[in-house]
Amino acid sequence: MTLEAFLTTVYVPLRLRGRSPESVRLLRHAVTQFSRWLGRPALLELRPTVAPELVPQSVPRAFTADELVRLADSARYAWGWVGPIPAGTFFRALIAVGLETGERINAILKTPRHCWQRPTLTVPASIRKGRRQERVYELSPEASDLVDAVTRHEGPTVFWWVASGTALRKRWKTITRRAGLGDGRDVQFHALRRSTASHLAAAGLDATAYLGHSTDRITRRSYLDPRVVDSRRPKAWQAIPRVFRPDPEPPAQSA
Repeated sequence: MTLEAFLTTVYVPLRLRGRSPESVRLLRHAVTQFSRWLGRPALLELRPTVAPELVPQSVPRAFTADELVRLADSARYAWGWVGPIPAGTFFRALIAVGLETGERINAILKTPRHCWQRPTLTVPASIRKGRRQERVYELSPEASDLVDAVTRHEGPTVFWWVASGTALRKRWKTITRRAGLGDGRDVQFHALRRSTASHLAAAGLDATAYLGHSTDRITRRSYLDPRVVDSRRPKAWQAIPRVFRPDPEPPAQSA
């Protein structure tokens, strides 16, 4: 049995059932790269042929301006406390920092407390994806007020979350549901990063550079929501000749 046949008829149906197309693509890519690595020192004379996985491309989902307002309002009503901080304050600050920096949730939660010097938030390279570049952000006065409030504790990080990641995601789903946004994968924390990119692009700014992507292709394919980016641009239908006219009103019939 060839490696391609094994992947297609055995491994994918049995081990990757229910996984996303992207997960299957990554597996095939890993197998291909491993065979190439073996071929370099001539440990493998014949390299296996593995067909690339076709992954359907969905349209990125970001939050519109109206949805962001609803999200922030919903976070205000988060119940309970996160350590000594009211949950409503904690989650509104999390939204503000996530939106204004575009940082991933893991980096935000790991940012050391001493990295906040109003209005500047420094995210060390060691906690960012890739671990190569430190980023410094200047936050708005409103976001700065929220971060000041959320750092009134003795913990080691700006956002002192000691519960599990599962607990955090459950709290977030409650917030998105209350905001009328549902609780699917497209409205999880990463939607804030997509929102940052989309609103920056809509304003004519360089979303690729702001997010630290290596190419525009990554940003366009996975981050820019056309509902947001194209909201200030002429619509396609406005440039196409209008060939349909409203039907004239039928003549009134006499009694």
